[in-house]
Amino acid sequence: MRRLIPGLAFLLLLLTGVTLTGHTLQSEVEAHYENKVIVLLYHDVQEPEAAGFPQPSTVSTVQFDAHLKALKDHGYQIIGMEDYVRFALQGKPVPANAVVLTFDDGYESFYTRAYPILQKHGVPASNFMIGALSDTYHPDAEPHLTWDQMRELVRAGYGIYSHTYDSHRMLHTAPGGQPQPALTHPAYLTQRNRTESAEEYRRRIRSDLTFMNERLRAELGNHSRLLAFPYGAYNEETLQAAEEAGIGLLFTIKEGINTAADRLVYRINAGEPYMTADALIATISKYH
Repeated sequence: MRRLIPGLAFLLLLLTGVTLTGHTLQSEVEAHYENKVIVLLYHDVQEPEAAGFPQPSTVSTVQFDAHLKALKDHGYQIIGMEDYVRFALQGKPVPANAVVLTFDDGYESFYTRAYPILQKHGVPASNFMIGALSDTYHPDAEPHLTWDQMRELVRAGYGIYSHTYDSHRMLHTAPGGQPQPALTHPAYLTQRNRTESAEEYRRRIRSDLTFMNERLRAELGNHSRLLAFPYGAYNEETLQAAEEAGIGLLFTIKEGINTAADRLVYRINAGEPYMTADALIATISKYH
């Protein structure tokens, strides 16, 4: 059999779209969508042998690693949050098949377990953290990110944003009533034996969002003002308070694909024990 000279062999590889390692060249990857961004949502990452695993809103380290590999193998391009912000607020371009990785709640597992896997694959991610849970030690709560850990993450190119300061909780709106999300309902004031007035409620949530912006600026420096709604809950008052706090993009738990016109950001929930790598790709494919 006649041997190909090196230059001709490389040209043949280019024409067939296959690299020396057998992977399809990036230029040959199918554009599933353009000028749009899919945002994935995770919460907690645990070791598969951890006590009590699996739990809702949790993936294993093995599972998360498989997710990132599958995204790459299927031609998805993971971009950083600030790239997405420039796309949504400034009209800057993003690559075809753009995906953003987000985590909610600020669990320490983002630093101890997700971060090494993200580094292994060379991709960025962001975490929407709850200020009060990092400012105050809660011995009965799952460990949350420390400010030192967050500073290291930010230096490495990862994003830290607001999941409110202290509104990721349920509160009573009336004696004996069903608890409701703190960001979307007036609180019952036990000591005053009444429910917050409309103005008191608006002032409380506006103060929370504004104070969280200030905590992030003071600890981590300048950054885009973004908010992920606790429990995905929001109303007109919440939207108004976010606007007054200078928050540019609001992250929901509604599933979909995002254009540059979307200020209420759709997110696909990828962070469940049942979400295999194949299931993740199939779920994303619905929104091409």
